[in-house]
Amino acid sequence: MDSLSQLIALLAPESSVDLHCRFAGRWQSDHAQRPAGHIPWHAILAGSARLAVNGQAFDAQAGDIFLLPHGAAHRLESHQQTGARAPVLRRDNAVVTEVITEGDDTPLVMLCGEFRTGVSGGLLFSGQPAVQRIATGSRDDCRSLAALLTMLSDESLSGRPGAAAIVRELSSTLLTLVLRALLSEENGAPGMLPLLADRRLAPAVSAVLTNPEHPWTLKSMAARCFLSRATFARHFAGRYPLTPQAWLTQVRMARAARLLEREQDAIGRVAEACGYLTQAAFSKAFKNAWGVTPGQFRQQHAGV
Repeated sequence: MDSLSQLIALLAPESSVDLHCRFAGRWQSDHAQRPAGHIPWHAILAGSARLAVNGQAFDAQAGDIFLLPHGAAHRLESHQQTGARAPVLRRDNAVVTEVITEGDDTPLVMLCGEFRTGVSGGLLFSGQPAVQRIATGSRDDCRSLAALLTMLSDESLSGRPGAAAIVRELSSTLLTLVLRALLSEENGAPGMLPLLADRRLAPAVSAVLTNPEHPWTLKSMAARCFLSRATFARHFAGRYPLTPQAWLTQVRMARAARLLEREQDAIGRVAEACGYLTQAAFSKAFKNAWGVTPGQFRQQHAGV
């Protein structure tokens, strides 16, 4: 299994398509800050708009996908800023909520949804900017992604039998294709995605994601890449903001968090699955990572 597939298996994310928007006239759509592990996304199918996040403005064009990895509050609005705002019609069609404003100009057509990774999903976008943009219209490697968005849009409005199930399954595929597209981008910020994309480090990254419970050392990780410890550590530092050992702990804590959120295994079993020989050592590492004990975390996040 490749490293991206392994990471997705580790985080066990959930995905949803929530809104199908068709906005014309003067309109504005505000989105509040989302909790940790909730990643909003917007896919522009037709038309254009303005996206404002943390004082930054982005021109959203047809073919663009915007991802907000840290759940930042944001606003989407029409370029037209004169005249009264058009009244908003909302309609639940049992698959998505349709949101419509009427006007004489070319409408913006947009899908909106969310990826949910639990709190451990912070590992995925650690060190990355507040907004990630994928311009599918100008990229040959995004044809599958663009086709999937068209299919999601069609099914969300089709009213055909099985539409809700199809949209639910396709939304899971959407996250994988979005991450694949981001892997090929260089934004200069170190993090998990640049690490996954690095071919020299790939053998070690893949091995750790497959078996985080293994007693990995700097030497054994470097050996997977046929590199010396010093060369491995130096190259790793160019791709990730932490040391290899600290990254290993992050991966283990991400796995632990997801197991505690989703499973009912005893904490001792979770400790073993994350490479800890004693529950005490695991609990100490977990509290250092998340600020609470494993038991407290399970109570707070069960079913996320």
